[in-house]
Amino acid sequence: MANENEQHDHARDVAGNVSVERPFARTLGCGDAQPAPSSTGRRTTIRPSTSVAEPKEPPRRHRTPIEEVNDVLRQLRIPELADVLLFAQRTLAARDAGPDPAVMSELLAAMSRLHPAYKNTQGVPLPILRRALVVVPRAALEAALLRAEREGSIKLVAVSPLTPFIERQAGIHDSKRGLLYFCAAPTPAR
Repeated sequence: MANENEQHDHARDVAGNVSVERPFARTLGCGDAQPAPSSTGRRTTIRPSTSVAEPKEPPRRHRTPIEEVNDVLRQLRIPELADVLLFAQRTLAARDAGPDPAVMSELLAAMSRLHPAYKNTQGVPLPILRRALVVVPRAALEAALLRAEREGSIKLVAVSPLTPFIERQAGIHDSKRGLLYFCAAPTPAR
């Protein structure tokens, strides 16, 4: 034991790390002595190897709408997923179909409620009208709006795409007239 202590002291002196003598603790069943932990010795710092590079995050890419939808769908419960599926099926069914008479009547009822507040303007903005008819799929509502205009029940008003404070994606893009954004009552015939 004394020989081991002398070797340990000599190794410390050679390394330039002279400190207060630390007692050795013998582990049970093992002949080798281990130095007991001491807070008086010099602290050693383990530095990371420079050859191992930290993994870099790949650059963030733009997420596609389907990826965002998948993330949202994974968070829904089963009854909520059934509602989403029903809405998706209604949207697909209304894609190429003519406007439903129920949608037409809902549209005219919403216009009669909303139009008095906008009678001194160009008309009811389509985002507000869409929010009033949130249960109606977009394709069905646009078909109903265009049909109601052909029948003379409403008037769709176009705006310049550069007009400030409009939600361009909420309007109806018409190849001839431009961005249809307001829904107004038809002008009375004279």
